[in-house]
This record gives sequence, C-alpha cells and structure tokens, in this order.
Amino acid sequence: MQKVVTLKGTKDGFQLLVDQAAAFQTVLDEMSKLIEPLKKEAAADKPLELTIKTGNKLFTDREKSETIALIEDKSNLKVKNIESEVVTIDRALKWHNEVSTKLQVSTVRSGQMIKVEGDLVLVGSVHPGGTVKATGSIFILGDLRGTAHAGSEGKEESVVVANFSYNAQVRIVDHVHVIEQAEIVASGSASKVEVVYLDDLHILRVSPLSDIKNLRPELGYVTGGLING
Repeated sequence: MQKVVTLKGTKDGFQLLVDQAAAFQTVLDEMSKLIEPLKKEAAADKPLELTIKTGNKLFTDREKSETIALIEDKSNLKVKNIESEVVTIDRALKWHNEVSTKLQVSTVRSGQMIKVEGDLVLVGSVHPGGTVKATGSIFILGDLRGTAHAGSEGKEESVVVANFSYNAQVRIVDHVHVIEQAEIVASGSASKVEVVYLDDLHILRVSPLSDIKNLRPELGYVTGGLING
C-alpha cells in the first residue's frame, strides 16, 4: 500500500512527498503523525526547512495555509515551499502571453504606441514620435525612426532588431541608447539591419545582424512558446 506522505531528508532540510490520490484531510492526518517526532531535531532558533511536493495534486490557497499552520505549529520545521507539477489555467495563459510572439502589420505614427506581452514582430515602420514596446524582444521589418522599448518588465536578454538608418531611440529594460544618423554613416553601416542588445556590463551595444546567433543563441530554440531542445 502506497504511503500517503513520505518524508525524505536532504542536505538542505526535508522533503515531504504527498500521494496525489489521497484526500486532503487524510494527508493532514498523516502529516500530523509523521512530523511530531521531528520536534527534537530542529531547534526553535534555527528551524529546518521543509519542501512539500504534491505531484499532480494542486493545493488551494486555503489548503496551503492549513498545511503550513499544521506543520509549523506541531514542529520547529519551516515550510519553504509547496510545489506542484500542475499549472493553473491563469498561470498557463500568463506564461503563454509572456513567451509567445505577436505579429503586427502597421505603421506607427507620431503619438501612437504598440504595446505587447512577449516578443513583437512589426511589419512596418516606426515614425518619429511613435513607440513600440514589448516585454520581450522587438523585430522591426522596416525603418525605426521613433522609440523601441524591449524587455519593458525586466527581461535583460531581450534585443531590438531593425533598420537603424535614421535617428532612433532604443530601450532595453531601463537602459537607453540614442541612434544618430551621423553615427550610423560614420560606422559605414548605413541601410543595414542591426541588433541592439545589453552586454554583460549592462551597456547597450549595436552589432551586425549576423552576430545575433552568437549573442542570443536561445532565440533559435523557441518554437510556439516552447523551448525546443
């Protein structure tokens, strides 16, 4: 007969494995019996940490609160986390929006803004005073003369790819770089599609598009929102 709860020791404390088929009240009863002897093993001033793994059983917020209260009241263990292999619909949808690529066919004029979650592919140009903003990377199949803000919620590995033949402003997270036409002409890269990225020193750099695979190799392994390989 499979145990309802199983306790395992680790170098960081303990793991409590829960039978996903068991009723919640049964899980609580078995936990209560199992953790009582552990009171002597964890001093109150330095409690051992406990991670609870519930497999395909997803605890509600109420069940999590009851579980934590039971364990921490009956022992000197500190519940570090309650982990499940189940993803809620809301979390799955949020994750899908964060990693999926959005396609927009549009000209972004002065005063207009396109704002998306995830990566943005814009087929069109961004005029001066126009803004495109994404939580991921931005790929513009056209001229960028306005502002492109990638990684708007902190994703530092985001990049901006565009034709930087005109004055433009690029932001990645909270770092800003102004592309000036004189700068482009002087570098001999007029009318070339390039990539702007944040380097290890948190400095925005401009490189030829051919370097993107070396700079961000993970870009080639994303398919349909899933990491491929």
